[in-house]
Amino acid sequence: MNSLPERKAYASRTILFITKAGVLRPIAIELSLPPTLTSPQNKKVYTQGHDATAHWIWKLAKAHVSSNDAGIHQLVNHW
Repeated sequence: MNSLPERKAYASRTILFITKAGVLRPIAIELSLPPTLTSPQNKKVYTQGHDATAHWIWKLAKAHVSSNDAGIHQLVNHW
């Protein structure tokens, strides 16, 4: 997908914390796009914020991680 000139997809890395109850909670999410001529490094780290804008940006970052996870699951397990 990233080889197409008009289309790029985020790669994601997530730092997780395991609670005493055994639940994994995301602490930080890094989203990165492939390098281009205009921006050789296109990476950003997101954490949970306290205002409304940061809250929704955090939810969007989690949605990207879920999308990547689902895509890998479909590719690996159903191909």
